[in-house]
Amino acid sequence: MIGRCPNCGIELDKSPFTNRETNEVMIVMKYRKKLDSNEEIKSLEELGYCEICNATLKEIKEQDNSK
Repeated sequence: MIGRCPNCGIELDKSPFTNRETNEVMIVMKYRKKLDSNEEIKSLEELGYCEICNATLKEIKEQDNSK
């Protein structure tokens, strides 16, 4: 399927997995709900985590550094 969060771009099948949603169906449903209801998706910097998959900025940076 998608393999990445459509909001933050973290790869769903790679660590770290701390309290992060990795189920693609749930992520797509959450994302589509926001888009369909015209809700604004808050920025990662504003919240400190991804509103769609719950990945923290630290997790995203850790995954980027491991490449």
